[in-house]
Amino acid sequence: MPHTLSLTGKRWIIPQTEHVSSHALIATLLAHRNVGNATELPAPSVYPDMERAVARIRLAMERGETIGIFGDYDCDGITGVAQLVRFFRRHSVHPHVILPHRVHDGYGLRRHAVEAFGVHGITLLITVDTGITAVAEIGEAKKKWGIDVIITDHHHLQEELPPAFAILHPLLAPAFPPPHPSGAGVAHSLIRGLEGKRWEGDATDHALAMIGTIGDLVELKGTNRTLVQRGLAALNELTSGPLALFADSVRSGKNALTSTDIAFRLAPRINAAGRMEDPSIALTALLEGGEALKELSSLNTLRQESTVKLLEESYRLLGLPEQFDPSVLATLPPLLFSASPAFPEGIIGLIAGRLTEMYGRPSFVASVSNGECTASLRSVRAYHITQGLERVSDLLSTFGGHAQAAGCTFALKNLEELKHRLTEDVAAHVNPVDLRPALEIDAILSPNDISLSFCEQLRHLEPFGQGNPEPFFLLKNIRLEQPRRVGKEGAHLQGRIAGFKVIGFRLGHLAEEATHPLDVICKLSIDTWNGNRAPQLIVEDVCTARRAERAIIARHGTA
Repeated sequence: MPHTLSLTGKRWIIPQTEHVSSHALIATLLAHRNVGNATELPAPSVYPDMERAVARIRLAMERGETIGIFGDYDCDGITGVAQLVRFFRRHSVHPHVILPHRVHDGYGLRRHAVEAFGVHGITLLITVDTGITAVAEIGEAKKKWGIDVIITDHHHLQEELPPAFAILHPLLAPAFPPPHPSGAGVAHSLIRGLEGKRWEGDATDHALAMIGTIGDLVELKGTNRTLVQRGLAALNELTSGPLALFADSVRSGKNALTSTDIAFRLAPRINAAGRMEDPSIALTALLEGGEALKELSSLNTLRQESTVKLLEESYRLLGLPEQFDPSVLATLPPLLFSASPAFPEGIIGLIAGRLTEMYGRPSFVASVSNGECTASLRSVRAYHITQGLERVSDLLSTFGGHAQAAGCTFALKNLEELKHRLTEDVAAHVNPVDLRPALEIDAILSPNDISLSFCEQLRHLEPFGQGNPEPFFLLKNIRLEQPRRVGKEGAHLQGRIAGFKVIGFRLGHLAEEATHPLDVICKLSIDTWNGNRAPQLIVEDVCTARRAERAIIARHGTA
């Protein structure tokens, strides 16, 4: 017999243990999440090719060779490139940098970029957050132009490796402790190797590595957690320079920035440059500041507006209602697949991410132009999307990515077959139960457990992000006082629970249901309005109390 779902169509997964006192909860959460204490960053020598890479770069600097850097157009690639540029500038070297334009150049190191470096007289090329699949291009760089290439990357490995001078990749470093770093994290290791053991680090470089790590959604455990902790501390201590100004532009009052601020305020602005215009705008903003910082804010606003409009188009193509209706979940295919000439390449990843978040299944969103398609994919934990692409790679021109986020290009003539085969692949590898949106609850709380002190203790769990999300708490059989719709078109739900402020983003349509006794899933934050500090509840989902028991399944149960 199927379980009744919450009012937004989600399954609730709770721990098998019942209520835990707030006093013991922090230690319980730390142990369950296995985030542990700070871990020392691994020595740069953990990469087998590090010594070779460092020696070649130092030789190029000594000889006065012309050095090139090729990065990616996303936050991770841009912050990694920024670190390398800063390193070279500290040593009076000015590298030639190319960041690909998402539409005009496409993803990854292409032949036209190799040719541009060759014409410019580059003899040493360093890739950042890309390059591991550019077998032919890197072969041509050496054979035709005499360019030595050093790859720094972290993306999915394919069977054949490029003929590079050196490759720094965590999957080629057996001693590297998981979880593995982002591209900016690999670049940070290279800089540490170049600067030597006595180098104590640069605050801006630490902060840039942190922003790239959070922006690329790698797990914030182990050394990634340490890198982010150090980077956040460094960013909040910066008092001058472009990055300090950038941070201040999104800071709320005098509050220190958190990993959540980076994920939802800073990183999207960096990404907006590559999505809407040219990634070099973001690189200039990080290195020079000035008008480029203002332009990032404007591009981010444009990105937000475009995403809303294009989401509506994706709903139409998929036959979905504009207002989320949980009743459609039972009728959806295993893969949400949509393609249109109306989708700009810079926005397709955002659309895919939103579809997967809302409907709990993998999504595939493609931009169509001149007989070619560029697609962005997002997935759930139960399905490794890049491995799925590998199984249909005979239909693709290029592909790459991670377990839950990937991209590919293919000929328009292959679209229908690709849709069919990839949908079948998802169905073959995923239990239908895992294709329902779900919320994993960390603990059951009583309103009496909520206090300013408890909210402050929760900060021991930070930094939050992939692999260590903000904890979700279940409040059972409570009443939402003074429920009302707020925001543009009443999109959000506001009220109070036990006297505490409550906000439920994108839950305004549930205001009428909120008059009944509810079970509520929420996150806890600290409201600092008018200088006062008090707990605030961020509601993620609700279920009328009479239905809630059937909406909940045990952590290891089945629906």
